[in-house]
Amino acid sequence: MRSSSRLALIAGLLAAGSGLAGIARAQTCYPMVISVNPVGCQVGQTTQVTLTGRYNFQGAYAVLFESPGLTAEVVPPADPAKATDTVALKITAAADAPLGPREFRVVTPRGISSVGQIVVGTEPAVAEKEGNNTLAQSNPVTLPAMISGVIQAAEDVDCYKFSVNAGEEVAFSCISSRLQDKIHDLTPGAGGAHSDPILVITDESGRELATADDYYGPDPLFSHRFEKAGNYVAQIRDVRYMGMAGWTYCLMMTRKPFLVNLYPMAGERGKPVEVQPVGFNLGGMQQSRVEVPMMEPGPMDVRLKAGAEMTNPVPFIVSDTPQILETDGNDAFAKATATSLPAGLNGRIEKENDVDLFRFKGTKGQAYTFEAFARRYGSSLDPFIQVVNAEGKPLANNDDADGKDSRLDWTCPADGDYALQVSDLHSRGGATYVYHVAASPARPDFELRSDDDKALLGPGSGYAMYVIATRRNGFAGDIKLSVENLPPGVTVTADRIPANMTQACVVFRAAPGTKPDFRRIRMFGSAEISLPGGKNETVRHEVTPTQEIYFPGGGRGNFAVNTHVVSVTEPSDVLLKLSTSQVSLKPGGTATIEVDVVRQKGYEKNVILDVYLRHLGRKYGDPMPPGVSLDEGASKTLLGPKDTKGKIVLKAAANAAPIDKLPIAILGQVSINFVVKVSHASEPVLLTVTK
Repeated sequence: MRSSSRLALIAGLLAAGSGLAGIARAQTCYPMVISVNPVGCQVGQTTQVTLTGRYNFQGAYAVLFESPGLTAEVVPPADPAKATDTVALKITAAADAPLGPREFRVVTPRGISSVGQIVVGTEPAVAEKEGNNTLAQSNPVTLPAMISGVIQAAEDVDCYKFSVNAGEEVAFSCISSRLQDKIHDLTPGAGGAHSDPILVITDESGRELATADDYYGPDPLFSHRFEKAGNYVAQIRDVRYMGMAGWTYCLMMTRKPFLVNLYPMAGERGKPVEVQPVGFNLGGMQQSRVEVPMMEPGPMDVRLKAGAEMTNPVPFIVSDTPQILETDGNDAFAKATATSLPAGLNGRIEKENDVDLFRFKGTKGQAYTFEAFARRYGSSLDPFIQVVNAEGKPLANNDDADGKDSRLDWTCPADGDYALQVSDLHSRGGATYVYHVAASPARPDFELRSDDDKALLGPGSGYAMYVIATRRNGFAGDIKLSVENLPPGVTVTADRIPANMTQACVVFRAAPGTKPDFRRIRMFGSAEISLPGGKNETVRHEVTPTQEIYFPGGGRGNFAVNTHVVSVTEPSDVLLKLSTSQVSLKPGGTATIEVDVVRQKGYEKNVILDVYLRHLGRKYGDPMPPGVSLDEGASKTLLGPKDTKGKIVLKAAANAAPIDKLPIAILGQVSINFVVKVSHASEPVLLTVTK
């Protein structure tokens, strides 16, 4: 879940003469971001960065950020008429810009780019000076510092020299692998692999004092207290001694208090809560009061006051249920912390082999849901949750559901007392092993995500996104879809996900003559939920956009991102014209849609027609109702470089269920390389299956 108040559209527009006019080439592909250097941007400052990517950033004219307080100016290139895989940006971070990794996209005439990330911090920004591979060549830095660098080649070791006083504690935090999570296609710049940085602290003689490897996934975080005053060196490298041009990093080094988390890590909205800071170099920091706003449930960033300054932000969960804090000694059923459900269960696994139990009364036949929030919000805990009965016998358990975090759906077998037990999977514990468990009687509900995060369409063309529903706890109704904040000239057909389906096709269309533009959109699904007692409630959820991620060997995945966008491009390579916009099928029957492919600007490449979003034979988007499919043998879907005529034949099984005017779209797919395809969509086709 995400708080909509944290998301904003900030675009830095290049002045007139951005290069939109006069670019006469096929659109081919939207640009893809691989890396940004330097990657760290200090608040209150303007930082010039170089973005490296692929598929042409020529004519870049705007930048979209996920957060407020960030703007950018596109630096005019030396030769505006030349295709380029790099672009220079002057990024300005306001004094109150949200801190941490932040998504951005660059807008070009060929569309808006895939997601890139920068890091916003309060520490002075320092850029690596190459040739710093040995202690003698170390770059000198003054603490605090936010260092941007690159593990650029095999056996690259970057060294930074700094001075401390006796007894000082310094926190070190590296963000590197996390910057690559949302990169669409790392293959050209980094072999498809993520960096795995390791940080080593030595004295001037090279004697190792401290080492840190994994904390936030592969990224290290730790603190070290220096016994003696003097000069020391921080060395950063890949743990495998690998290196790639796209492996940027941001290394934070500070004497200031550094938060890892808060305890408790959640609070009920509208109610203040006292929290303890969890982290390093906290000095005399004591409990602080967090005023929990009346916002949609989900995470928000919290910073605490530390003397005259503010700490780094950490996530804090806003809940709409009462919150329970574990009581002392709740490591056995008899001492379990008592609660009634629904509630938020908050605690900390304080030492090795520690377990926490929360006792509740269960009702026979009632389904319950328990979801742990820990690792995804910076806790060291790898949670393992289980329901036990009064004798301590485990009845159900779960380990990993959302990454390392657990989720358990359990139906109570009989009235009585039960407990939820929380522990670390590896029986570890400590101050940073905090957790929050959302515990409640299960209610019908749903979640939505889209396969894709960006719709790119030229004038007169279209784009199809596929919304996928995950229904929970017996919900089986229709989900109505809607889209907000479209660019001028763009329309959308967003209808429904029928009760007997899990996907829907949302079709965007740009009117002929629509000018290049872009917007941050929001997509929603709403449904009537039947609650106990015969009551109904309208539930509305935002669709989570997911960006396709390609892996070595051609594998495809999806990664959730924070920005959902529509971009109007220069004219598309192909337009699809259909013989009909409505199809009616009888059970056991077929229907044919003739497809004319209009090739623009002399475009001559293969075009593949489809009704599914597919990659290497696997369906990622399937908008067809049960019993209806593409008749592969009767259809003409592979069009050669000069072919302009194709056809789609749909067939209905004898038992196909009736459905009325369900929107689908015909895709015209153009291959860019072995893994990357660009899809162009037809106008919506309203599909009906008669009784």
